[in-house]
Amino acid sequence: MPVIKPSSLRDLKARVNLLDVVARTVTMRKVGSRFRGLCPFHQEKTPSFYVNPDNGFYKCFGCGKAGDAITFVRETEGLGFTEAVEALAQRFGVPLEYEAGSGPNREERSLRQELYDLHEVAAEHFHQAFRGAGPAGEFMRRYWTEQRRFPRELADEFKIGAVDAGGGELAAALMKKRYSEEALRACGLFFASRDQGLITLGTLKPRFRGRLMIPIRDHQGRVVAFTARQTELTPADDPACEAKYVNSPETPVFTKGNLLFNLDRARTQAGEGRPFVLVEGQLDALRCWSVGLKTAVAPQGTAITETQLALLRRYHTQLECFFDSDAAGQKAALRLLPLALRAGL
Repeated sequence: MPVIKPSSLRDLKARVNLLDVVARTVTMRKVGSRFRGLCPFHQEKTPSFYVNPDNGFYKCFGCGKAGDAITFVRETEGLGFTEAVEALAQRFGVPLEYEAGSGPNREERSLRQELYDLHEVAAEHFHQAFRGAGPAGEFMRRYWTEQRRFPRELADEFKIGAVDAGGGELAAALMKKRYSEEALRACGLFFASRDQGLITLGTLKPRFRGRLMIPIRDHQGRVVAFTARQTELTPADDPACEAKYVNSPETPVFTKGNLLFNLDRARTQAGEGRPFVLVEGQLDALRCWSVGLKTAVAPQGTAITETQLALLRRYHTQLECFFDSDAAGQKAALRLLPLALRAGL
């Protein structure tokens, strides 16, 4: 792993405001010269987590956690030291210098950071296919506006994508950008086992074909996975052709039970009188957003978990449940109630 120069670390700490880093995860309110919010490291009802932007340090007087911007990113995102520094530098546009030279190439970068980058590229690739003049793009735009009755602007806002029955040439686009074999195997966008040997265009079989592509972002807005909606273009030889929705498999950057769809946007909208609204699916959350209900979030095709509820609790304490009214929806809502109360919602 390349070593970052001490001068770059000093420059990063001087240029990055700790409050800007923390505010992506915790809702902070000014109290005198400091800012206070609910601690992201333990559950509490009375805020005891303080940030001092002047000296660049935070401290929780409830659990004792303390540190600077790099420590905060390491603790909240599960990153190593170099990964956390690289993540901060990328988000805030701070160039880094390395002792070993000009910096790490793709093979030297951490797998997690490479996967974040790869998913952003894939999301843009799918979105351009949705907007393009090809048959798949034209079909998906009609499906989006006529069958689903969503506005085109919403597709651009959420980078809704399209993939044709052949897989949309995503493998070629990613290989052209020279992503590592490890990242191509681990991203979940292809069927590619280690038993197949060297990665080639022939061995990368696309997981998603003939589907509407919905990017899934974590609470910091990074694309980490996709939900793919079945359409008339889904081929019969698709292993999951009968499934209406197919999610990316779990990867080093995506665990279904650890995030909620649209939380990256909804968390900035929730507040007093504006509770989170929990709906069943991604398209339900998009429908809510399109009509002005900006606090809607959805689990990733799984029952709600304690981790997801704890994540909501970081930003706001009120939650309304808006599951479907069928038997399954009612059962899920009743299961949610004790979990939500236990999480402090």
